[in-house]
Amino acid sequence: MEQNIIEIASNFDIKSPSKAYRFGDGLINDTYLVESSKDKYILQKLHPIFKSSVLVDTYNITQYLSIKGLKTPLLVKTKSGKLFFKDIRDRFWRMLTYVPGKCYEKGINSKQAFRAGRLVGQFHNILSGFDYKFKHEIKNFHSSKARLNKLRITLKKFKNTGKYDQLVDSANMVLASYEKLSSKVEDCPDRIIHGDLKINNVRFDIKNNAICLLDLDTLGKHKIATDIASGVRTWCNKADEGDVQNSKFNFEVFNSMLAGYLSTAKFITKKEIKSIPETIERIILTLTARFIVDAFEEKYFRLNPRQYKNLYEQNKTKAFAQLALYKDFVDKRKQINKIIINLCKQ
Repeated sequence: MEQNIIEIASNFDIKSPSKAYRFGDGLINDTYLVESSKDKYILQKLHPIFKSSVLVDTYNITQYLSIKGLKTPLLVKTKSGKLFFKDIRDRFWRMLTYVPGKCYEKGINSKQAFRAGRLVGQFHNILSGFDYKFKHEIKNFHSSKARLNKLRITLKKFKNTGKYDQLVDSANMVLASYEKLSSKVEDCPDRIIHGDLKINNVRFDIKNNAICLLDLDTLGKHKIATDIASGVRTWCNKADEGDVQNSKFNFEVFNSMLAGYLSTAKFITKKEIKSIPETIERIILTLTARFIVDAFEEKYFRLNPRQYKNLYEQNKTKAFAQLALYKDFVDKRKQINKIIINLCKQ
């Protein structure tokens, strides 16, 4: 495996790649840390859902961020000047500069949340001034309606199965809760967002300063509250994504995260800030619907064999954990609304 990865890495414009290791626990792209005689790099085999056009967007956005002074992984071109290498099996590979540091999978504290929020605010603030037209789009990636419609269709498809009996109550709760939400966030402007701000996509240095955002495949234009809510879902959860029993919403971390964010996001309007709580509900419910569908269909996310015996159990457990987080969030909604009101006064 290592030799084959080194051969692939040799197609990029780096000096003498000598070692390669599996890197991280990403569920989408296969990722390797490559050591050369001069530096370290991240080599990734892109998941088929991503077309090569995603690299054009990644390249243009990261170059802009870098010019504006924000640290970010940068794409390394091939020796022939391309943004990707296509192997003999028609798989696309990309290489990025390596930013040393650490990522957290769960349970950050208030200080870390403030620093990470401040970084995201800088990221959004810089890109709020960038008039960019994206080349790549993941169909319905941020469409809650499409996800919920897919859930309805999937329930009908699997109605006479054992899976249906185990998942139908949770699915119906998601659908009923979603129907109660308003469409106020739709009145907010579309802006450039990261698209997947889970906590392990934030890089921290050895002093616990948040220094850069990772995994920029999901860049696009959408509502800022969607990006913040996507971050909140993991930043403010006291458990990991598959822990049903301990999934709780930490509003102290939420308060710190938003305070950090608003200290640098100078563009954001009060309408956008006020849309955050309901957007959090929307994001959690949408992801729960996504996990339920994936449990039925047993595809897309790669299996974590250390924790689950199959994709059904993996996605079912994650769906139940998201529902537990949603219920706790709703129980704390009054406290969360007070935080939003106070932040809007500042």
